[in-house]
Amino acid sequence: MNLDGVYDFYLHEKEGRIEEPKRKIMDAVAGDHKDDFKTFYPSPDDLNYLPMNSVLIGFQFTLKKPYTSRGESKFSENLIVRDQFTGLPMVRPSTWKGNLRFAATKLMGPKNPIIIRLFGSNPDSEDMIKGRLYFFPTFFKDGAENDVITPLKRETRTPARGPIPLEVMKPGAQGDFYLLYVPYPGNENFGDEIKEDLKLIAEALKLMFYTCGFSAKRTSGFGIIEKQLKGKLWMRGGVSKNFSNLHELSEILDGYGYEQH
Repeated sequence: MNLDGVYDFYLHEKEGRIEEPKRKIMDAVAGDHKDDFKTFYPSPDDLNYLPMNSVLIGFQFTLKKPYTSRGESKFSENLIVRDQFTGLPMVRPSTWKGNLRFAATKLMGPKNPIIIRLFGSNPDSEDMIKGRLYFFPTFFKDGAENDVITPLKRETRTPARGPIPLEVMKPGAQGDFYLLYVPYPGNENFGDEIKEDLKLIAEALKLMFYTCGFSAKRTSGFGIIEKQLKGKLWMRGGVSKNFSNLHELSEILDGYGYEQH
């Protein structure tokens, strides 16, 4: 079975299991049960549907700097993105992918083969290559708050224009991040590829979350998280490891031993 078939099967099975919870969430989202949105996240058991050496990374992070995003409102692009189903402020999977690819590219360069393996081919590429990474939405239980920023001129550091109102998630807001790695297809250098992939994933996660940020205003320092977090890594076969920061995650992935097919 090719990767598309494996992943389609995974999605089909997952969709069947969350149809009923979807209805429950719709009833509960305005109440005190907003943690039910975690039903949409992958579980360690889901790894059994995927190829050997698949890895699931999940952690709860706390914002150190504000987070904002470009909303879809017809009246203002400064409204934060919200999930249409739950109404919760969110980070889209495509946003995670774009920001992590940006961080990985800063580390390795845009044409590095590991970048293509992990994230897939560029939109303008003639070769359509599906990446090995799969991203999931992040939902914030806390409500967004109003804030203002004043753009400054680069040369004089004086206001370039008046204050701009926008919605943000303030520092202290918490969210859950999930990342799925599916190493397929393989070749004669499969083991070396996995080690290279996981090493870059670890370094890119540290750069994105601790330095670059993942917000629409990341050049202003938005979207940075606190170093301490609550995380867990699962490997197909039942192995799991806890970590409390992304440096520990990097050590775990650096010591990962892949399994032969």
